[in-house]
Amino acid sequence: MLLETLDLRTNDVLIYSQNMFNFNDSFKIIYKNEKIKKPRRINYFDVCTYVKDPAPKNLIIYRMLTNVNQLDAYSTKYGYFININGKIELIYFDPIFAIKDLRHLRFDLDPQRFRFKIQQVGLTSLTKKESEANFAEVYSFDLKAVEAQNQNDKIFADAIFAFDDSFNDEITAPKTGPVKIQLDEQNERDKKFELMADIKKIAEDKNKDQADLTIPKPPEAAKVQDLREEIVDLLKQALGIQKTAEDIKRETGIQKNTLQDSGQKVDQVFDLFKTTNKSDELSARARDSIILKFD
Repeated sequence: MLLETLDLRTNDVLIYSQNMFNFNDSFKIIYKNEKIKKPRRINYFDVCTYVKDPAPKNLIIYRMLTNVNQLDAYSTKYGYFININGKIELIYFDPIFAIKDLRHLRFDLDPQRFRFKIQQVGLTSLTKKESEANFAEVYSFDLKAVEAQNQNDKIFADAIFAFDDSFNDEITAPKTGPVKIQLDEQNERDKKFELMADIKKIAEDKNKDQADLTIPKPPEAAKVQDLREEIVDLLKQALGIQKTAEDIKRETGIQKNTLQDSGQKVDQVFDLFKTTNKSDELSARARDSIILKFD
């Protein structure tokens, strides 16, 4: 994932992840107003707070489509719910979180017949003043198997700061101190589903005669807030994390950066796609249908 806040007067940030199933080490934050910009570690739960906050931002995330009819998103463990084009949708910060979530999403389809897509999706904030972020979709395309396995969104941060002499790529500790997060994941499903949590085992399905793939069925909008908090709380319990006074202070500071009348300019992240070659390439990718399976 990549998150870039836009024109905040203070605390303007860029966050990226590196497609690791690690709730502490995969995510990095860069404070864009620092004299020397360095990536610092930020944990998964603080990333969720930034995503939810209504401050204007660009966001690159991942969605999963499957051939399971009416797959219930209520059973997600590693996904996150956001509002895209006026509809609640289940998204993932990295492809690996989508793959790992298949152990927990409830469906009965045999793994041999299971087919899916993982799409990279570019989003930008809408300008309405609301209690949490509301996004418009700018682009989306299907990932190839090798891309889903090796995607590392640090490449966007590297491109944005390529000509910035104040950028230092050396990782530093977070301002609030490191949080050690480990997850001993247990397989909660039948043994025949064990393959479905291994991102290294996905391959492209060359068979063109496939059923339509759809996104998981979202919960009712009124239930999203409670469900989202429940998922985060359960994850924190599994990881042995307790909310500290520093967590509360940091979250309060983030919430103060609410949407400001900044003109909502879309720059930086999506500038990477605006050159003629990149635009043509992106359009071609958007037309490609790449269906994945477990090999």
